[in-house]
Amino acid sequence: MASGSVGGVLGGDLRQDGRKWNELRRLTCDLDVVKGADGSAMFMMGRTKVLASCNVVPMSTSKLKRSGVTGNRGGGGGGSAPVVELRVSWAPFAMQERRERGRTDRFIVDLENALRCTVQTMLNSSSSTTTRTKSSSSFSAMGSTSEVQIKVVVLTADGGVKSCCVNAVTCAVGMANLACGNFVVSCGCTAQPIGKTLREARMLQAQGAGEGQKFLLDPNSTEINKHMELSLAVTVSGERHHHQDVVSVMCDSKMTPEDLEETVDISSEGCKAIGKFVRKTLMEYMSKVATVSLH
Repeated sequence: MASGSVGGVLGGDLRQDGRKWNELRRLTCDLDVVKGADGSAMFMMGRTKVLASCNVVPMSTSKLKRSGVTGNRGGGGGGSAPVVELRVSWAPFAMQERRERGRTDRFIVDLENALRCTVQTMLNSSSSTTTRTKSSSSFSAMGSTSEVQIKVVVLTADGGVKSCCVNAVTCAVGMANLACGNFVVSCGCTAQPIGKTLREARMLQAQGAGEGQKFLLDPNSTEINKHMELSLAVTVSGERHHHQDVVSVMCDSKMTPEDLEETVDISSEGCKAIGKFVRKTLMEYMSKVATVSLH
């Protein structure tokens, strides 16, 4: 099992947990937590905890007929991306009010669509960034007759659930022996700014944030209930300039074009920090696995 964590310097009393307006919560990631899965990860952003598992299996005959796929079952689809089957479940104890979220819940439906888009982006980008040989096991798993089954369980929800799910799925897929291109990471920020009251303005000035209203990066549940949330998912490459492409944007409230642009800029900075953490965690795990296999 591999794990990693990152956290900032706490200070000020602008937010309940002591963070500054542009500071991330503590990040923790444990890999290979589900032994029967090809890839699995437990990702935590603050007190929000999400478990994701990934398995690559041959597509069933009935699904092959329904999808109209032809070719050999051993990967005759060439280098095309496999079918993605994704399910999100919400533990009843994830929130204090023990709210049940079923399969038809609007939040679950939107989240599954965003996560499916995340996985497809990672797998589709591999064709232009990764070269595989036919003898590779990961190449044989990437045929059009294969299916990637991903299960996500929200264990604790304290804000940033959408972003935490994206990051957990990325880590699970990243270690599942699949040919992936760029990673996809996510970070959110409040959809409504603070600093409207004199007290909030003085707190911002005390933190050196200057004058004007600010959006809170990586909000918790209390801040989301008050200011709503915007979640941004982007690709993160290993290049020096850290080029980002937007994969999805999910917002809970109406925003002006100016506020939308500012929140996207703030969230993208958070995505850069999370992307570095995810890549470092996966690389450390792969290095350990390679060292153990050599011995």
